[in-house]
Amino acid sequence: MANKKLDVVIIGAGAAGLAAARELHDKGLDVVVLEARDRIGGRVWTHHDPEAPVPIEMGAEFIHGSAEETGKVIEEAELKSFDVGGRRCLVGARRDQPLDDFWEQLYRAMHLMDPPSRVAARLGLRRGSDFSVQDFLDTKPGGKGLVRERKLAKQFVEGFHAADTRLISAKALVDSGTPGEDMDETRLGRVVGGYTGVIEAIAAPIAMRIRPGSVVTRVQWSPKRVLVEGVRGRSRFTVNARAAIVAVPLGVLQAPAFSVGAIEFDPLLGPAKQEALGCLTSGTVVRVVLQLREALWADDVSFMHSSDPDFDVWWTSYPMRAPVIVGWRGGPGATRLLQMPLEEIAARSIASLARHLHTTTKRVQGLVQGVWMHDWQNDPFARGAYSYQLVGGGEATDALARPLKGTLFFAGEATGSGGSTGTVDGAIGTGRRAAKQVLAGW
Repeated sequence: MANKKLDVVIIGAGAAGLAAARELHDKGLDVVVLEARDRIGGRVWTHHDPEAPVPIEMGAEFIHGSAEETGKVIEEAELKSFDVGGRRCLVGARRDQPLDDFWEQLYRAMHLMDPPSRVAARLGLRRGSDFSVQDFLDTKPGGKGLVRERKLAKQFVEGFHAADTRLISAKALVDSGTPGEDMDETRLGRVVGGYTGVIEAIAAPIAMRIRPGSVVTRVQWSPKRVLVEGVRGRSRFTVNARAAIVAVPLGVLQAPAFSVGAIEFDPLLGPAKQEALGCLTSGTVVRVVLQLREALWADDVSFMHSSDPDFDVWWTSYPMRAPVIVGWRGGPGATRLLQMPLEEIAARSIASLARHLHTTTKRVQGLVQGVWMHDWQNDPFARGAYSYQLVGGGEATDALARPLKGTLFFAGEATGSGGSTGTVDGAIGTGRRAAKQVLAGW
């Protein structure tokens, strides 16, 4: 790799890193993107199997809410997307119940966290103190009339946020908006052809500036000077630049020194960044995609919720009519599953789907044509699904996002704000924000 001095080196070719690189490239800056994997996209990874009737998403799948940043990419690249819609149901032991008021039920419980000061007072905490979602739920908000809604709220926080309710900041959730409060933000969509289409659209004009298979190991920096060291194949490389945008997942920034994927910063990032990193964590998720020979669910069903011990949410390909279905478990339940071999996880997913469909495991097993999953938790270049704020970490994402001496800039969904953490749209937005920060001081 040439050792000339570049304007900006971007570490990470996920949605954030690519968005930053694209913005800077379009402004005429000389950039290079270093990516540890042999592909771009990071936690966006669409698998196209010739035997599968729909794209198989190994990571991110849904467009959440208004998603303005993602929408710009889709519009400019003339891609197509569609809303999911469909019918939700709550699966019981003997019969299923409609759950089309899912967001309304969730709101009835979750909005009782706001204002947090009122909950803090019930918990005997000082005004302004933070507390966990589990602390909130343990106060039994809404009393006997909201037992079902509280259970749904716990499942939502564990599933949607991939979080442990004992650890996640309630104040941070309130600040990001109460689920169901704005129905426009409950929208779910998919990209026709798969989410990777968005990544490829961002990357297309800068394809020659991306260096896959480049594992960064060390960043030596001083004001207006960055020296990045790494390994590509069997060779070491260095890159000189005036600035760097660090756009790797939170788990990589938190990785123990000298572990695979870990990056050494010299000098260290400093106490403010270390404090921010200590107030954030990566959620845990297990998702299994199953393709059957035929769909065993009603054509209009999109989501099935339950209290299943293994996979408590399943969603179909609706509105596409395809015998492909996704099993999902987040939070502590996912952590438990990941202690098992992948073969055991797959077997448990099949048994779980059978329970949801009120049929036998043997019947479902006999229809399975394909199984796909990826262990993001133990992937050294991800080290988790997506981030959330711990109790007391309400300012952590902003602190992590702040540049250092006009030289090191930070992007990625963990540096998002306003509820954008954990989303592809948030990642794109942080990449564009980091690029603007670079340009402002150029």
